[in-house]
Amino acid sequence: MQFAPQRRSSRTIINVTSLIDVMFLMLIFVMVTSTFKEQQPSIQLDLPGSTSARAADEGPSVITLTEQGALYLDRAPIAESELVAALRARLAESGDDRIVLRADTNSQHGRVVHLIDLIKDSGYARVSLSARVEAAVPGSAP
Repeated sequence: MQFAPQRRSSRTIINVTSLIDVMFLMLIFVMVTSTFKEQQPSIQLDLPGSTSARAADEGPSVITLTEQGALYLDRAPIAESELVAALRARLAESGDDRIVLRADTNSQHGRVVHLIDLIKDSGYARVSLSARVEAAVPGSAP
């Protein structure tokens, strides 16, 4: 008795080795070219709105006051006791007497006034307050 010869199955075998290599290279490319978030978290701030606000170039230094009362000098946390000395050093270094104060909408008004006093005491003559631009309401005074 003769049996029919066994037929080989015609299954296609896909070699995924090269696919894995390509995917690995793409992963490396994405990791190398992507931008990474800074180590310190961003400062969450809700600036007060103003219809008369205009864009201005920021001075060499920016002081930020959050709703919780945290102080930052150019995105670096700073204690209030160290603020005057740091501002005097920056003023001596740059010679520019302009500074921007960014205070949260819900920060205490007395704290903002106190910071302005500290800034003036450190030698800065021109203090700008930062606000977000809102659309003017029709019929209101400019």
